[in-house]
Amino acid sequence: MNAQSEIESWKTEIRRGLIEMCILALLSNKEMYGYEISKTLSSISDGILYVEEGTLYPLLRRLENKRYIRGEWQIREGKARKYYKIMPRGLEVLALMKSFWMDLVDAVNKIMFMGGGRSEPR
Repeated sequence: MNAQSEIESWKTEIRRGLIEMCILALLSNKEMYGYEISKTLSSISDGILYVEEGTLYPLLRRLENKRYIRGEWQIREGKARKYYKIMPRGLEVLALMKSFWMDLVDAVNKIMFMGGGRSEPR
């Protein structure tokens, strides 16, 4: 395996670990349907975070099974869509995830930039 394919594999693993947290964060602002979640995630992250349809819906079902979110079919503008909203348990988990995320980013930045390389993370 060459270096570029190894890096792509790492990127995939990192994204996979962040998608649930980011979906909960999006839903903490407003309820959304699946395609809207996917497009908003990609748009806000400038394409860095994206989730394919075949991955998104099983992930949403897992979050529903954990009672972090709830999906409900609604008809809006003549279209039936399943809208997801965050539940109290999801808000609690999101708060803990955010706290851990901030600690993790700080720790990784200290390690990555201790050698005097780039002074500020992108």
